[in-house]
Amino acid sequence: MRYIKWILRIHRTPLLLDITTGVKEACTIVSRHDDRSPYEIEIKKGDETVPAVQAKDDFEEALQMLRARLEERNLLLLINRYRKNAFVSAMARQMSDGKACYLVRMGKPFSRRQIAGSFDPAPASKVVTQREADDFLERWINS
Repeated sequence: MRYIKWILRIHRTPLLLDITTGVKEACTIVSRHDDRSPYEIEIKKGDETVPAVQAKDDFEEALQMLRARLEERNLLLLINRYRKNAFVSAMARQMSDGKACYLVRMGKPFSRRQIAGSFDPAPASKVVTQREADDFLERWINS
């Protein structure tokens, strides 16, 4: 019998922001992964569950799929990975399975001191859509 490492993490503190109404609601994020299963993320708020996303490579891939699904519903998940200045390098993905990101500053290279947990809560004023984040990161790379 082979031992399977199962990682189940429940993140309780983030909020979901409805872009159209400005209403924030507490939610629970459940992330799962084991040696034989894909990386999976599910959000629960009240009695409602946002359908889980599954990714083959890492949690970063799953987070990007989740972001697209939420934006289709006019929702932003208020976590570090969805901040305007969140950047994930290939090394960060490899070392953390996509659970860490850098919070970069314009005109400055990223460093280990800027590492943050991707699932950790972020203020609404710092979280943006994927398009806005892409625009910022393009400017940051060129700065």
